[in-house]
Amino acid sequence: MIKDFSIKNLANVKELSVPNLSNINVLIGENDTGKTMILKVLYTLSKSIENFDKGDENRSLKEIISDKIYWTFQVDKIGDLVSKDREDKSTHFELQVSIDNQKLSVSFSDSSTKQVGSVTDGAVNRNKNSIFIPAKEVLSLFHVIKSTREIDKTFGFDDTYLDLVKALEKEPQQGNNFRNFAKSKNILNELLGGKIIYENGIWFFRKNRMKIPIHSTAEGIKKIGIIDRLLSNKFIQPNSIIFIDEPESFLHPKAIIEFLDIITLLAKNHIQIFIATHSYFVINKLMLVAKKEKMDIPIISLSKNKNEISNLKDGLPENPIVDTSIALYEEELDLEL
Repeated sequence: MIKDFSIKNLANVKELSVPNLSNINVLIGENDTGKTMILKVLYTLSKSIENFDKGDENRSLKEIISDKIYWTFQVDKIGDLVSKDREDKSTHFELQVSIDNQKLSVSFSDSSTKQVGSVTDGAVNRNKNSIFIPAKEVLSLFHVIKSTREIDKTFGFDDTYLDLVKALEKEPQQGNNFRNFAKSKNILNELLGGKIIYENGIWFFRKNRMKIPIHSTAEGIKKIGIIDRLLSNKFIQPNSIIFIDEPESFLHPKAIIEFLDIITLLAKNHIQIFIATHSYFVINKLMLVAKKEKMDIPIISLSKNKNEISNLKDGLPENPIVDTSIALYEEELDLEL
């Protein structure tokens, strides 16, 4: 579990420190405030220490993190991720993360090419899986992603897509994992009305006796089906970390609510979740969850002027997205009255 983190000079995120993270954590803000960047940099570190000292992997943690940053952000040089100083002085990106029982740090300068500058020594392998679920669905693009990255080895689909594709390839398994997530899977089955299956290298949506090609399946079903698949093949287990970028993409409001009910159940089963969103539906639903379950849900409100951290258990924060949504609701109410 990621307990806290601090970031300095990541693109347009000048400085951000977040203590006391919980099982569900939310980043909210308008476009270009750094939500996805923060998710990706946390994912990059978490995934790197999962790969470190694993099996036949003989690269150092510094080499693994450098490669992961390069292929996750896909920039000409990783120094391009560093915030530029107004006086054109050299600046450094710095990341500190407390994850499980270790504290790790990574830094590099704006002149770095493909190698980070420094990494904390003494890291140990993390034996649980992290996964990043991007806003764009991947099942229709499954073979394109694999070809672009594993054969052509070109930019286009970053490591969050490639890692997800590899995780989805694993076959479903039976066992104790199902008992832990039985209620989550029941809600998923009701929400989907069928099952996403992978046969002979082709994805289908199976509903009753029909098999519908994945490209003819609704976007929301494909996105929700990913969670079902990752639970079924045991890639997601207790102590896994899930990073979700814009869960509202392709989901209608009712499906968003049901999807977040599943997320809540997963969090209760010791899975940590980070969500980046600009949806009022998502924030409001999670506020209700926090109050009903008496659950801490930190919300990091990003803006171009300042960043604020609050707890949805205490209510909705002040944020342009929240303020705009409330103003629209009040305007609609005035019209009806």
